[in-house]
Amino acid sequence: MTAPVDLRARRPAEHERLIQELRNDARFGAFRDILVFAAALGFRNDRRKPLTKSAGDPIRYEVLISGSGFSEALINMIAAKVTDDPEIMDDRRLEERLKIFEEYANGGLDCVQEQINVRHQTAALVVADLVTEALSDSSGATAASVEELLSSTTW
Repeated sequence: MTAPVDLRARRPAEHERLIQELRNDARFGAFRDILVFAAALGFRNDRRKPLTKSAGDPIRYEVLISGSGFSEALINMIAAKVTDDPEIMDDRRLEERLKIFEEYANGGLDCVQEQINVRHQTAALVVADLVTEALSDSSGATAASVEELLSSTTW
């Protein structure tokens, strides 16, 4: 899939200080990593918030998806789940998918800021706690027992 030449992800101006803190103190390697983390967090917490004003240089789409093997998949999965519209995956609707991603990233940054305010901890500690909570969440996949595995097999 090729992105239009000018397609870029924006950073929310209201969270620019937090983004800088995440970059410096929480050791995120790049702004794109912060947006991907924040979008996943926003989606997990059902927090979608429109961007009213952007700050800093927007991130080219190619740069956004080149940082990891899953950024593009995350953008697409969020849009597909939220819209419940298979047509959202059309190349012509990439801009719409990116907008949805930005809104969840903005909502995720709201979540991080709220946790910083409530816990009175640094961004680095809050992020570590949020990741630990997500990894220890028991609502995810669980190991299957031998009986379950054998009962689903046909011989």
